[in-house]
Amino acid sequence: MHPDVQSAGHAKHFHYRPAVDGLRGVAVLAVLGFHAFPETVSGGYVGVDVFFVISGFLITSIIARQLLHADFSFADFYWRRVRRLFPALILVLATTLALGWFLLLPNEFKQLGKHATAAAAFLANFALWRESGYFDTAAEFKPLLHLWSLGIEEQFYLVWPAILVALWKRKTALFAILSILVLASFALSVSLSQSAPVANFYWPVSRFWELGAGCLLALSMEKSTRAPASTASNLLPLAGLVLILASIVIFDTTTPFPGWPALLPVTGSLLILATPGDSWFQRKVLASRPLVWTGLISYALYLWHWPLLSFLNILAAGLPPLALRWVALGLSFLLAWLTYRYIELPIRRHKELRFNLRLAAAATIAGLAGIVVYVTGGVAQRFDSDIQALHHGPRRDALCPTRFDAKAPINYCRTTSEKPPSILFVGDSRAHAIYEVTAPLLAPKHSVMLLGRGGCPPLLNVRLRGYDQNEKECQQVWQTFVQYVHRTKPRVVVVIGNDSSLINDPEIHLTRAGATAAESKEATFEYGLRSLLSELTQYSRVIYLGEIPVFPTSPSCFLRAFRLPTTHCHPERDRVQVERAVAPYNRVLARLQTAFPQVQLVDAITVLCAANVCSQRPPGKPILYSDAVHLSPAGARLLVENTGLTRLISRDVVNPDSG
Repeated sequence: MHPDVQSAGHAKHFHYRPAVDGLRGVAVLAVLGFHAFPETVSGGYVGVDVFFVISGFLITSIIARQLLHADFSFADFYWRRVRRLFPALILVLATTLALGWFLLLPNEFKQLGKHATAAAAFLANFALWRESGYFDTAAEFKPLLHLWSLGIEEQFYLVWPAILVALWKRKTALFAILSILVLASFALSVSLSQSAPVANFYWPVSRFWELGAGCLLALSMEKSTRAPASTASNLLPLAGLVLILASIVIFDTTTPFPGWPALLPVTGSLLILATPGDSWFQRKVLASRPLVWTGLISYALYLWHWPLLSFLNILAAGLPPLALRWVALGLSFLLAWLTYRYIELPIRRHKELRFNLRLAAAATIAGLAGIVVYVTGGVAQRFDSDIQALHHGPRRDALCPTRFDAKAPINYCRTTSEKPPSILFVGDSRAHAIYEVTAPLLAPKHSVMLLGRGGCPPLLNVRLRGYDQNEKECQQVWQTFVQYVHRTKPRVVVVIGNDSSLINDPEIHLTRAGATAAESKEATFEYGLRSLLSELTQYSRVIYLGEIPVFPTSPSCFLRAFRLPTTHCHPERDRVQVERAVAPYNRVLARLQTAFPQVQLVDAITVLCAANVCSQRPPGKPILYSDAVHLSPAGARLLVENTGLTRLISRDVVNPDSG
């Protein structure tokens, strides 16, 4: 990178190409466009992949020139990375945490603290990968989400310089080994793009091929002599830019990325980097002053833009107005230029060890601040007890998962006893709040257990598409639950039901084996629920809790100390509207009640809603929801008490469990 060359004291070994900074400008503008205008710049996320190729190319070029002149030093390399990355990163982390203190609720601020610590340690990609799932916060509400890419780059640089130095004198072996590693990483990326797309996105091993491609190009160009400008040297970078722009226009969030599609922006970047910098296209287009200036501030611009846009998303409870997004981008450019001019450039001139250690210490302090925020629950004391209660409790305990295969896709697994359960709660993530309230009441006499999988509503032998990222596992999940019921034969199984959207939402598709093309979604839904109840009722008394009303926005929308004037919160829904939405779902339940008269149906709507309205915070009552979908502890308690659910469960379970 040009800034790295400046700070290294090796500029005499490196030929600076303004067009490379211009390519950086293209990359960061693509990312900004995607984040600010996702409906228009649908594939702008490929800008990160362009950055990866540039980084691999430039770092390898710099190290190679230093090795040629016998003046490479690992200490110098990594201290340069510290001076290059830490100043702007520390400033952005500190600013983001400060904004989080004023703008975020406890659970949100707690998550931000975790992300700040992970980012300070360049492990953000792993933190984001581990927390992905149905209950995960939406990407646009994570102010430090973008730092996953910084983690991947630095993880690459922990390994690559050592390989390069170790094999430098054996160039053929170096080139062959790097080629094999790049191909293996690419093959893994293609394989994971369908089977494990989230892991593929965040896992460094499946991303290293993009940086490695830039490294291969740099090594290839070290061997070759510089060719004079020609027609090809004008056409190749033009073709490369076309490939990148085509990716930005054609791709969207449904594209299985990375994988085969990532070849377009990666190849485009390689074509641009591989051609001489003195060609007309490079000089007049990519090396134009606006693009080069944008490229020079691209690191700071990348760091600043997303926290600003993300906080806007949070305060707007969704995508903010277009004008505000433009304002955020303008402010991002201003902050990026000030950071580059008055922080990045001056600090790069300080090469003393003492100064480097101070930067490392400052990054450590930023990481420790994130830990403090995390362990204090997002400094929950800032809010009253009603708001502090709006958190998602633990999903797994130490005892429950030992009863299943380690690979079983269960993310809600809790139990009150080492004995097999006499009372079993099953469902998706909504089941957790109900279990939390009822388990302490039942546990003194009975073994109580929760099994659930977020994003997998209670249906058996029905495939979902367009519902949730966990949907491919749902058939296996419910087969596992049914098998466990058959094996342990609990006296009561409580099914936490939903979801009328499976019938109503045109984007969600339900299929099953043996169905005709004309079968309606309502009929397929009924088949899945009938199949489940048929299996469960063979061994257990079944209680089915009907759908819990959902809302367009979370209570956090109206609980924030600050929100935008344009923000519209929806803490209430007309009850008629709710009942109209669940009418097809209720028709299915009515037919199944006839088929399974022994199943006890419990209506949640009559308890959670008043005569005319359903509310997240009814007058004189605590907040009933922790988000737009899931009940808070107070909401679950209200539901359990007013339906008499505990009494229904205990009705025939009169004897305490015995060993």
